[in-house]
Amino acid sequence: MINPHLITIDKKSNVPLFGLDFIGVLDRGTNILEVKPITICNLHCKYCFVSAGDYERNFSIERDYLVEWIKKAIELKNCDDIEIHLAAYGEVLLYNELNELISDLHKIPKIKTISMQSNGLLLNKKKIDELEKAGLDRLNISLNSMDENECADYCGVKKYNLNHLLEVFDLVLQSKIELLIAPVWFKGINDEGVLDVVQYVKNQEKNGYSWPKLRMGIQNYLTYRTGRKIKKARMRDFAYFYKLLNNLEKEYKIKLKLGPKDFEIRKTIAISPPVRLDDKRNVEIIMKGRWKNEYIAIFEKNWAVKVLCKEKIPLKKQIMVKFIKSSLRGNLLTAIPTR
Repeated sequence: MINPHLITIDKKSNVPLFGLDFIGVLDRGTNILEVKPITICNLHCKYCFVSAGDYERNFSIERDYLVEWIKKAIELKNCDDIEIHLAAYGEVLLYNELNELISDLHKIPKIKTISMQSNGLLLNKKKIDELEKAGLDRLNISLNSMDENECADYCGVKKYNLNHLLEVFDLVLQSKIELLIAPVWFKGINDEGVLDVVQYVKNQEKNGYSWPKLRMGIQNYLTYRTGRKIKKARMRDFAYFYKLLNNLEKEYKIKLKLGPKDFEIRKTIAISPPVRLDDKRNVEIIMKGRWKNEYIAIFEKNWAVKVLCKEKIPLKKQIMVKFIKSSLRGNLLTAIPTR
């Protein structure tokens, strides 16, 4: 579901790009920076853990402003092998300045890898050529079954063009861009579908496409309080999930468990907020967030705070909040009003 009305986050908006989970630059204390430039999506997946497509308000970051904050993040991390992972709370291909953003990032010496997470359905040869030229290194694309009707059902749409996506895979494999196919395994729901995707990747290996050009990483289905959920699908314990993957790896002779070493992820200096859990501080409310009861506030110039409140808060107002989410290993800040 695409909401054509987007609130632009730029220098004039005065919204810092550290601190929010749904927009901006997210650091988890490694050499990967997650970049979230937009919040709209072309699908309405039943398993979307961020409920993309249901927001009352959607956001897009102006490219120059986003690049400015990415550079600031890289400077703070003091790291010369950064990976930028474009992972929108939605579909990143809907970001109008995507090619220009990737091109800008490709010119920054300390950025060694640019990867992107997508459902892939909006790609075609022209767009893949443009992404390749801009400097994209890897595409992570989700595919949960080789049955078109099942895919449509999981993705919350009437029609899902599987043949087009498979053509996209071929085009990506023929380009300089690496491809990672990442199905989500819904226990008891798409068991056969996941195996069919594994077999598809095995067949592509016979065609000469192997690691790291073509990778597969099966994801464990997880549910979140604010996300959508597939009926009758249950979460697996991770120990059991990895045991299943071990068995599949032996049976199909293919790598399915992907970890930090596979992407050269390492721990680095974390961009840490100057506040701890349960601390009370003054913030300034500057705009409404995605949901009815969500606001965006400024805290100490460089930090945005997601403030949750059922009562209406006037904009530009200074209020006291208590931080209910704050981590030295992830630069996310959530708070509630307090006295």
